Amino acid sequence: MKKCFMGDDGLDERQLLLRGNVYKHSLILMMALLLIDGFLRDEGMVWAQGMWGNILIFWAGMGLALVEFILRDILPRSRRQNSLYIFLGLCGLVLAVLIGTSIFIGHEPLIENGALNTRGAGLIQAAVMLGVCLLFIGKRVYDGRRRDEE
Repeated sequence: MKKCFMGDDGLDERQLLLRGNVYKHSLILMMALLLIDGFLRDEGMVWAQGMWGNILIFWAGMGLALVEFILRDILPRSRRQNSLYIFLGLCGLVLAVLIGTSIFIGHEPLIENGALNTRGAGLIQAAVMLGVCLLFIGKRVYDGRRRDEE
């Protein structure tokens, strides 16, 4: 059971320390954004309708963590875990296409009454997903070329 959830991902001690720092950075960012969101809502300013503010705060923290994982080379070693980044990019692409066609066909705005609506927040979410996937692919290509040059 432990191997199912805590499998050996091949990370050394340095990478485990870096991974802890990444989670710490992500947690601090999410706490700061939640605090700012709370203060704004207390003053009557809503920047995203409904639950989308909280969802975008989650994606800000998650995006920061994934980008830091990629840039600091704390990448998982197994193919199954690497496919997470590709799956994330595909989900972001599908989401962007669906929202883009909805906006194009219906000529609907992304912001209503001064706050992001569902389509605007979904488009930001799709951009984060696609950005992480493209960064992952770019980093893999860059590392492969660098290895070939050596």
